[in-house]
Amino acid sequence: MSELIPEFKHIYSLTPEWRQKFVDYLGGAIVNQTMYFSPETASGSSYFLEISPDVSVVTIDSVLNRPIRFTRLPSEDDFWIVYYDLSDSYSKHIVEDVNHKIGYKSKLNFGIVDNKIGSSYLATVGDRFYSLRLFIRKSYIKTFFCDGEFEQDFKDVFDDKKKKMFFYGHIDSRSKVILHSLKQKNINSSNYEFILKGAVFTLLGYLIERLNSKMPSAGSHLEKDIAAVMLSQQHLLSNLLFPFPGIEFLANSANMSPTKYRTLYNTIFGTSPALFFKNEKLLLAKELLESGDFKFVADVAFELGYNRTSYFSSIYKDYFGVLPNTVLK
Repeated sequence: MSELIPEFKHIYSLTPEWRQKFVDYLGGAIVNQTMYFSPETASGSSYFLEISPDVSVVTIDSVLNRPIRFTRLPSEDDFWIVYYDLSDSYSKHIVEDVNHKIGYKSKLNFGIVDNKIGSSYLATVGDRFYSLRLFIRKSYIKTFFCDGEFEQDFKDVFDDKKKKMFFYGHIDSRSKVILHSLKQKNINSSNYEFILKGAVFTLLGYLIERLNSKMPSAGSHLEKDIAAVMLSQQHLLSNLLFPFPGIEFLANSANMSPTKYRTLYNTIFGTSPALFFKNEKLLLAKELLESGDFKFVADVAFELGYNRTSYFSSIYKDYFGVLPNTVLK
């Protein structure tokens, strides 16, 4: 019989009071915005910041030293929790009894969950767990939409009887650039608060833009077709060192026509497979350039399957605004 994982039950709020229960259970201490963990439980820390009366943020950067099931209890505070997960390994997020395998390399690493719905989180022991969570008052989000438009487009979010999870999917590439950069920062540095505020405003802007595009629903499509497209997405993420395989190949692997595949992919992920692949490849390029494992930009370009270093440098600059040799370590 397998050993039961200890469960820690807690709540979140837009204000910092919730942190005390974490310290009481996990050990550690709270110093200003930072929560430090007891070494017996986890290595690392968490940083909470109230951006405004309607928006707060918490970043968690730690390595769990013992298994814990973190169960967030539902409460009546009317806000969303927007999850961005860049953990090195896979974690598990359980919402309404549905298991979501999440993390940096997962097909699911972005979610929006109503605070009135409970959920549980299980991180992998011994691996770096990195997550940013935005707490956004729903009435504030609503101000960015025309009267009546938001409640019509996203009626489940405002339906107190349904209390449904709103969305789970993939972090858009622009937000991933911001998050990847933030992940490199030290929570204990003196300027972290300013860096975090800037990141939050940028992420919030991208989120509003994504909501305004009416984040496409896959509800009208067959579950097996969605699963096939999700599997092809995993294939793209697992083969970033190779050239883009082409729509024909991806459609065949999903057992559907190229037109149907292209349409369904865009519906689920909000972008084309080719653009997603290109952006993810460039994000990987940034990691390789910063890793210290390569002597020349040409080595990184070759590793990623680019035949011409000049072309690689050009598209890298178009995406990040700087030439790759400026970030090569």
